[in-house]
Amino acid sequence: MALMRRARAWAPVAKTAALFVLPAPLGLAAVAALITGDLNRLALAGGALAGIWGAGILTLRALAEEARYFLGERPDPPAIPLKLLSAGLTALGVALAAVAGGHAVAGALVFAALGGLGHVALYGRDLRPPRIHVAVVEGVDAAEVALQLKRAYGRLRGIDAAAQAIATREFRDRLARITGIGRSILGAIERDPTDASRARRFLHLYLDSAERVTSEFARTHRQVRDQGLDQNFLELLVQMERTFAEQRRALVERDLLSLDVDIEVLHARLTRDGLG
Repeated sequence: MALMRRARAWAPVAKTAALFVLPAPLGLAAVAALITGDLNRLALAGGALAGIWGAGILTLRALAEEARYFLGERPDPPAIPLKLLSAGLTALGVALAAVAGGHAVAGALVFAALGGLGHVALYGRDLRPPRIHVAVVEGVDAAEVALQLKRAYGRLRGIDAAAQAIATREFRDRLARITGIGRSILGAIERDPTDASRARRFLHLYLDSAERVTSEFARTHRQVRDQGLDQNFLELLVQMERTFAEQRRALVERDLLSLDVDIEVLHARLTRDGLG
């Protein structure tokens, strides 16, 4: 997997450092309260520090899982609203810190609201899981089709993530069109899940190969700029876009026989070239 796209996906995780560094003075306040025997202030400062650091741990986990989701390494974002919970802990920690600093309850609530809103502004809201609505059709296992589609959407996200690490604008634009067509294909399968069995090679064989080769090119392109490699990848992109479009057409026209052969040929080329 391309190092650059992984770095970009994981970059937001670094922002959690603020939740561990900024409240550090509360530790000094807790030590001072302990020395002076002010147990009430010690409890408030310690609780504030624990709340904000707890928010940092939850936020770190949320952003890490989101990075894996954007890279296509997991089919769904976290089911538990970790960012919402962490925003609540941040608000609680800020309120306790305000009270420890001598503010009245009303003032502490204002600080809590500002802290919670600031947390959401900095780290965003929890991602919602993608809504995959597989139509009910007799003889079709809707749960199995939904699982196949989740994996397929994950591979498309992997292609999108790899495209962000490619400097050439034309390549990024072509990959965006390819994944756009891919999502329209998956949408068609949601509406008519009987297409899943007829598009099985596209879902399991071709998308996997397309993601792997795109990721490998993104890694190689970052390290070495080679005109021959670029031309080879451009030809692959043209063929990939044409095959995606043909897959969409074939689903509409109920003609998958010739397309299966095209996918086998293109998969063989993807495997042979590898771009590594």
